Amino acid sequence: MAAAFTAEDLARFPEIVAADLAPDGGSTVYAATTRDGRTALEQTLLWRQELGGAAELLSDSDRTQSAPSFSPDGSRIAFLQEVDGHSQVAVLDLADRSTTVLTGFARGAGAPRWSPDGATLAFTASDAPVRDARRPYRVTRPVWRRDGMGLVEDVRADVWTVPAAGGTPTRLTFHDGVAGNVQWSPDGSTLLYDTFAEPSTAAVTVRTVTADGARTHVVVESDRLIAPPSAAWLSDGRIVRTSEWEVYQQVDLVVHDPATGADTPLGLTLDGQIGGMMQMGMNSALFEPKLLVDRATDDVYFHLQTGGRLSLHRIATADGQGETVHTGDFSVVPIVLRGSRVLLARTTFADPATLTVFDLTDRSEVPASGLDRAWLAEPPFTVHELHFTGADGTPVEGWFLEPVGGEGPYPTVVNIHGGPFAVYGHGFSMDDHLFTSAGYGVLLVNFRGSSGYGEDFAKVLVADWGNHDAGDIHAGLDHAISLGLVDPDRLGSFGLSGGGYLTSWLVTHSDRFAAGIAECPVTDWNGMIGSDIPQVVGAWMGEEPGHGPVSMAPYVRQSPATYAADCITPTLVIEHEDDLRCPTGQGDVFYNLLHLAGCPTEMLRLPGMSHIGPYVVADLAGRIERLAALTEWFDRYLKP
Repeated sequence: MAAAFTAEDLARFPEIVAADLAPDGGSTVYAATTRDGRTALEQTLLWRQELGGAAELLSDSDRTQSAPSFSPDGSRIAFLQEVDGHSQVAVLDLADRSTTVLTGFARGAGAPRWSPDGATLAFTASDAPVRDARRPYRVTRPVWRRDGMGLVEDVRADVWTVPAAGGTPTRLTFHDGVAGNVQWSPDGSTLLYDTFAEPSTAAVTVRTVTADGARTHVVVESDRLIAPPSAAWLSDGRIVRTSEWEVYQQVDLVVHDPATGADTPLGLTLDGQIGGMMQMGMNSALFEPKLLVDRATDDVYFHLQTGGRLSLHRIATADGQGETVHTGDFSVVPIVLRGSRVLLARTTFADPATLTVFDLTDRSEVPASGLDRAWLAEPPFTVHELHFTGADGTPVEGWFLEPVGGEGPYPTVVNIHGGPFAVYGHGFSMDDHLFTSAGYGVLLVNFRGSSGYGEDFAKVLVADWGNHDAGDIHAGLDHAISLGLVDPDRLGSFGLSGGGYLTSWLVTHSDRFAAGIAECPVTDWNGMIGSDIPQVVGAWMGEEPGHGPVSMAPYVRQSPATYAADCITPTLVIEHEDDLRCPTGQGDVFYNLLHLAGCPTEMLRLPGMSHIGPYVVADLAGRIERLAALTEWFDRYLKP
């Protein structure tokens, strides 16, 4: 019998947030939120594991350790060590386990990256003094804050290097934005990196800089409408990157020649989206999209999101031909490539993120992380894959998670993904484990707008929110009801971010739900112009804001707040008070309007939590209280 997953189980749910594979492919190092392998912490510590061996705590500390990286010869590990509340670049010698801290920036430093010869570490940092947070400040940047980061002025960083043996750091760039994703060229002469929130632009710019800081070169400048471009070095000094993802378009690979500035698109026609946006109810730091290059062949490896699966895919830059290398009823994302071995982040509906090593030669896969997850071995649900059609006949994919040991039809929670151009699928969710453990069926629907089903499927959401997306949710419910899985009289709707939007829309446009939970919702598109992504909102709405009443009409028409007085569904609003993506005013407006209309409503506020705060390394007590509130609200209205 599966063990019930409760809110308190977060305390025994350690997660891996960063990892690297040794140069010989025989061991891993990773940062995990645990000291003993089975109890969760609000910090990460470094662990090491030989393939086929047991995991061991590499270096105990009462301070956070993160971003580990093996040296080219495998003898040392560079990482970030918390010192006086800030992360600093450090090196751990595996022979004697001694640690040397190399930097002392007042604002801290970013993830270190080894030069090919192992003599130098590149990282991001700022030597500006720390701002007095109590004093007034003036804003001039187009992008001046970012969710999870806060004020850009406090986190701006450029590219630096420091001798791995110790010495004085050297600043290479002077963009006055937020630099990241630093990579050395194969010959060690140049570094590749990206920067956003520069003083004069809202775009993300991918550049190179010579190792002496003498010259920079622009690879691409891209509006960040969904995700910034991914890029990697090819063996001859050229660069492969993703094309710009402008809301719903298919992503291509482009080869850039820094010598000539020429861009050559490969013209890929893939059955899915490079990277995509799989939404998971856990820490998904391991699942960030990246491009990995086999320097012997210049083949590129990445994860391809096709519907509800993330698969390992290969493309030859020579001719654009490729193949799906590893796929199944799971999701995998490549982290690093060492010879013929790829370190993968792996997850399923039932399994949290783990590390495995996949051999490209014999297609074998072996575990590469050893946290104690035995208590999660038996999931509290059975997965039913659903296929149905929307009102216009468009095929739609979904899943129903049926509680183990129960008997349908079940009280059911529709768990709605955000993004909004994201997807649900073969990935772990602590929310779904909680609901099914409490006896609820969970319906997941990849409605119109979801990634990985083609451009036509995704683009119908633009400027038409609350139509096909809501219609597909209702169609999924009707289908699951017809299968005898769902009790139509005991329905709940739940979602965060874009899922909070659609929940707010459903409860203001339908009376079929007995209760709703809108977490960090979008309820007022006018107010979303005050978020950290105002340039994105206009693209989603299909109408640039601020050009008079006509330009703002779609914002009013597609806002759940406009229809709040029609709501009769008891609705819990959850707000993260440090959310900059869907600012707290969105929930405040909805809560107040529901109260004014006499609709039963309450609000749970989580101080200090960012937009994706329930799934990051912070505030364990607040995350537990949030989970407990989910089942308490639905139990109140769906189970009497």
